[in-house]
Amino acid sequence: MASVKFMLRDKNAKNKSLIRFSFSYKGERINLCTKESIVPSLWDENTGNAKEVKGMKDLDVLNGNLKKLESAFKDVYNRKSEFDNIKVDPNDLKLEFNKILSPNKFKEVIKVEKTSMVDFIEEFIRDCEIGKRLHTKNRTRLSEDTIQTHRTTSLHFLNFQEKNHRRHLLNNINQIVFDDFLYYLEIELELSKNSVSKQFVNFRQFILYAIEKKLLPKTVMLDLVFYTTREESDNIYLTEKEIESFTNITEFNSTLEEEVRDMFVLGCYTGLRWSNFSTFNPEYIQDGVYSTVQGKVDSKVSLPIHPIVKDILNKYKNKLPVCPTNQEFNRTIKDLGKKIPELHIPFSKQITRGREKVIEEGMKYEFIMTHTARRSFCTNMYLLGVPVLTIMAASGHKTEKNFKKYMKASSLQHAEIMKGFWEKK
Repeated sequence: MASVKFMLRDKNAKNKSLIRFSFSYKGERINLCTKESIVPSLWDENTGNAKEVKGMKDLDVLNGNLKKLESAFKDVYNRKSEFDNIKVDPNDLKLEFNKILSPNKFKEVIKVEKTSMVDFIEEFIRDCEIGKRLHTKNRTRLSEDTIQTHRTTSLHFLNFQEKNHRRHLLNNINQIVFDDFLYYLEIELELSKNSVSKQFVNFRQFILYAIEKKLLPKTVMLDLVFYTTREESDNIYLTEKEIESFTNITEFNSTLEEEVRDMFVLGCYTGLRWSNFSTFNPEYIQDGVYSTVQGKVDSKVSLPIHPIVKDILNKYKNKLPVCPTNQEFNRTIKDLGKKIPELHIPFSKQITRGREKVIEEGMKYEFIMTHTARRSFCTNMYLLGVPVLTIMAASGHKTEKNFKKYMKASSLQHAEIMKGFWEKK
């Protein structure tokens, strides 16, 4: 049973003395001073309260304040002893008492302790939307597609909390929470390894932002493992003939379908990332060469304008339509691919899902996405015999290791390339 006893700090003080208290529990004792004070002659040492003096209402107020402090101290102790189910650390308890006694001093600490992880993520997203939180490398505003990935992570974590009937606070995020969240994503949602990696890449940004705002100490990064390991994607590319089939589509269900088709083909003949080909600006073309900065790696690339790209630009009089979101683009390009007979062929790829290697099967058109355009450009240029360094200069790849991830040529195609070089020689 915990007990609180109030007493004077200096019972011989000439003027007023601060009132201190002793908090005792399970053989431990905490001694601290309150902010209250009183003239020693008005203090009753036996009761540990101010004396009852007729006409001195201040003494009644003082006794009321001491009663509130006693209740607050006991509430803290009861809450912590119930939560920990072990003997409460006196240093921890002392810190909690100081927060009660000096709320202004601990204002920021209290604010952090009351901030839920989801609320902070929402603050992070809002700061990204208004441009307060910028890209960490080039200090530019984040794209809407990037912000959307943060919203997805926020939703996953919110659902994770609701399923486990827990509300995690920002300053309580630890490795146990991360491990439980990992299990939820991998086992319960059966997300792919790369998708899980993306959620933790985003979470790393959330924690770093909290550190930047001084809501968390830098040392928290030493205590957390961010599961960001990825696996090489076994995704498709489109051959030159298959891309030509896209250009030959004449019947569309909407204007959007035609615009998405044109932007996708443009991506197939420029090798630009989605963030760059979706915002392609013809004004950057000079003497038949397009120059731009690749957002992800912050490097400048220059590439010649393919005749098909030139036709697309002429079609829209050098003012390309606004691209839909990445998700809508992917849905639309699959619908378009369904119209192409050559893409109604089986395709399968191996992927890690639910912590197991699984084979995903479907028709080839079902696996087309925005990134297929860039992958198709790199592979087709390689099959044409364009030197690897030249393709990398156009695509913006800085290392051959990363470039090779985009190479989807089959062993038979590699054999044909080698055979062609032998015949030339």
